[in-house]
Amino acid sequence: MNKFSKINIVLDEIYKKSSLQKKKIETFLNNQDDIFLKEFENFLSEYIQYLNKNDLTIEYGIDAYLQMIKSMFKSQVKFMRTGQYPTESAADAFNEVYSNEKEMLSYMIGLALSQYLWKSHYEMFSHLKTSLAENKNNINKYLEIGPGHGLFLKNAIDILNKHTEMTAVDISQTSLNVSKSIITHFYPWKKISFINKDMLDLTMNSEFDFIVMGEVIEHVENPKSLLIQISKLLSKNGRAFLSTCVNCPMIDHVYHFHSVDEIRNMFKNCGLIIESEKVLPVEDMTMTEIINQKITINYSAIVRKDFE
Repeated sequence: MNKFSKINIVLDEIYKKSSLQKKKIETFLNNQDDIFLKEFENFLSEYIQYLNKNDLTIEYGIDAYLQMIKSMFKSQVKFMRTGQYPTESAADAFNEVYSNEKEMLSYMIGLALSQYLWKSHYEMFSHLKTSLAENKNNINKYLEIGPGHGLFLKNAIDILNKHTEMTAVDISQTSLNVSKSIITHFYPWKKISFINKDMLDLTMNSEFDFIVMGEVIEHVENPKSLLIQISKLLSKNGRAFLSTCVNCPMIDHVYHFHSVDEIRNMFKNCGLIIESEKVLPVEDMTMTEIINQKITINYSAIVRKDFE
């Protein structure tokens, strides 16, 4: 990867600060082709540019990423000991994370970097991009719930037609500000409706042709309410990208999915039909081992409304 200077700089800094990261990251990156590496290098160019524009540095981004991993490890240790997620309610998550500007900014910046360093995150990201490209000519209205680090929203602008109307909703003002600043920086011409509100408290009369809700339903106490709302908001031929995780303790994860089938059944019971899915354990182990040891499984699906 000698020709990819920014990748090398970032990896060297990560390995210097946390050598335990090296094996897993290199196992993933060594199996990627030049197309991926060029995409990653371009992402880092834009990522660094955005950080610098906001008086931040790539060192801040790397520290944010490593802090996120440290927090995940602490949550995982508690989970293995007690079987419980560290946060008990959505109100606790809001008070401790979403309303904490410093904590939330670090979380979002670190999470963005994971999209290219973690196999499961990149595959879910690719799942979304593929579906957007396949459906772009039928997407006139786009809704994203919890845009967070802004990467999904930015790529949707790259992929979709310029006339597509776009709306972004987030419960965290800090998270929404990150998304808005990214879009304003790279696409000053693009008009997006940014709404700082809990999706469950929001009444929308519009129907959307594509809805993105990545890594959101595990953050609420009653994910069924959100999924039913998604079903109602989808247009007749609309599609939604939904992602979540199984056995995945984090400082702001509230709802505990115990299996992939539990997710599938919830989708079905909320009037959503799965068209395609990705089941992505975070460790290279047999599925039996994954289940028995309660290893995290990342999951994404493209769904449509069930009219029957």
